[in-house]
Amino acid sequence: MNINWLFLLFLGLNFILSTTGDTTAKLWAIHPGQKWLWVTLAINVFTSLSFMLVIRQSGLAVGSAIMLLLTMLSTLLIGYLIFKEHLTNGQWVGISLGFLAVLFLLNIIRIPN
Repeated sequence: MNINWLFLLFLGLNFILSTTGDTTAKLWAIHPGQKWLWVTLAINVFTSLSFMLVIRQSGLAVGSAIMLLLTMLSTLLIGYLIFKEHLTNGQWVGISLGFLAVLFLLNIIRIPN
């Protein structure tokens, strides 16, 4: 098995930047003003650049599906545990279906022909 270490490096970098950018966006929503706006914009510029490196290594479908799953999980946990956001039963179902969709996109769950 050949491990693409460069892909994993870019994936980790993008995960950290993406989660940080989403968290600072929430902080800007709570505390409107210039400070969190500019911090969020700066982080998201680097997030976009690192995402370009991720998809260069893995392709758009696979790279974006993996990042979607990782970012969805981290921001869900941050929103729920740190910002004390509450989710309805319908939202939990939607999040679960989103995870299921990513598993299909990554071909982890396969439908026989």
